[in-house]
Amino acid sequence: MPSFDVIVIGCGAVGSAALLHLARAGKRVLGIDRFQPPHIFGSTHGETRITRAAIGEGVDYTPLAQRSHQIWRDLERETAAHLFEQCGCLFIPARDGGEVHGVSSAQFFANIETAARLHGVDGETISPERLRTDYPGFATVPGDRAFLDREGGYLLVEDCVRTELAVAARLGAELRTGRRVTSFRRAGGELTVTMDDGTSASAATLIVTTGPWIAELIAPLQRRVTITRQVLYWFEVLSNPQRFGKGAPVFIWDVTGRERAASDIYGFPWLGSPDNGVKIANEVLTGETDPDHVPREVTADEIEATYETYVRPFVPDLGPRCLRNAVCLYTNAPGGRFVIDRDPGDDNVIYASPCSGHGFKHSPAVGEALAAMALGQTPRVDVSGFTLDRLPS
Repeated sequence: MPSFDVIVIGCGAVGSAALLHLARAGKRVLGIDRFQPPHIFGSTHGETRITRAAIGEGVDYTPLAQRSHQIWRDLERETAAHLFEQCGCLFIPARDGGEVHGVSSAQFFANIETAARLHGVDGETISPERLRTDYPGFATVPGDRAFLDREGGYLLVEDCVRTELAVAARLGAELRTGRRVTSFRRAGGELTVTMDDGTSASAATLIVTTGPWIAELIAPLQRRVTITRQVLYWFEVLSNPQRFGKGAPVFIWDVTGRERAASDIYGFPWLGSPDNGVKIANEVLTGETDPDHVPREVTADEIEATYETYVRPFVPDLGPRCLRNAVCLYTNAPGGRFVIDRDPGDDNVIYASPCSGHGFKHSPAVGEALAAMALGQTPRVDVSGFTLDRLPS
């Protein structure tokens, strides 16, 4: 049975980053994934993910985001890959009520401004007058305001994971794909993992980063995690393509309470050509699903309802024709928080999840922290505030 210093179970956003940092440290490390990452079955696909530095979910996330931006830039220089487009992130809060990732819209906006001030984020609050003048693609109304985080933008999600795994392999990491870990146990001073093909491997330390499947291996999360289905849409551009072209920011707009809307929407500039459409989605945090049986087909009724409720009233330059779509998953914890901790049954089993729908931007720094924890070191960014016992009850 092969033996490693560390085994990483789940090689999506966080797992691929942990694998890379462990390989950089010269450790013998194995990554295991039930699919072929990057793949379409979890939370790490669909072309792009938003990144931002002034974090509305809480000011304690901003150091993770800023460190992650440094890691992405270092990785770009090392590989000549293009991973991070720093076009800015525009956040427009709800006028009355609303919630984003477990935080009230008003508090989310206040957290953004506080995080920018405390951590020196390049950004500014945009007045209602400037918002309507500078961003005419959004059907805002008098009194709407916004915050522009100039350090934000988008990440090319599949390329990010692919690049991390490639560099990790070049540095000596091993990767076994198409295999599901069914169990792990301590034996003979090491932790042994068993896979669904009957093979096993052992290591001094395990890192579990299996996203929506996390509760299969980490029992304390079974009652704290919910999985929700998210649909990403690419709608046609009918007019003014320059409003969503190169240099346009990504955006998050809490439209709760307007028209029939009941959540925030978020979107991206078009990539390559306006003919490719604008990616836009609204977040769905109700209706728990099963990651192995989630409906992957997006119906015509879903497309029409999303357009009429979340697109047409707010982004009128986009048309009703959906050019393509994709389904992904959120792994949600109370308060929209992360969980980064050690298994109470074995201190050498470290896990990170859920990411509550806003994890990809932080994944390089979280992976770096997990690698440090596995090596008995102090993480560069403090993650002690993300333990399981810190979750809201």
